[in-house]
Amino acid sequence: METIEKEKEQEIKAKKAAVWSQLIEIGLDFALYLAIPLLAFIYAGQWLDAKYHHKFFVVIGLFLALGLSTYLIYKKIKNIKDLMDKK
Repeated sequence: METIEKEKEQEIKAKKAAVWSQLIEIGLDFALYLAIPLLAFIYAGQWLDAKYHHKFFVVIGLFLALGLSTYLIYKKIKNIKDLMDKK
């Protein structure tokens, strides 16, 4: 009897660990989906501002990065929702 209870307890711990690892993965994905486009487009905007002596390329880069980040996060949430619906 004790071994069955220990096996169930270990199974529960394994499931909890799997859930936490998935949550951490999702959080890191969202952070990268925001950070990488923001950094890339803002640096590109700064470079273009310096090259052409205008001040609007950074703003354009910011809006492009936010749009791309929103799209990537939407796709990720949709994929997660589809996976959850299959279970």
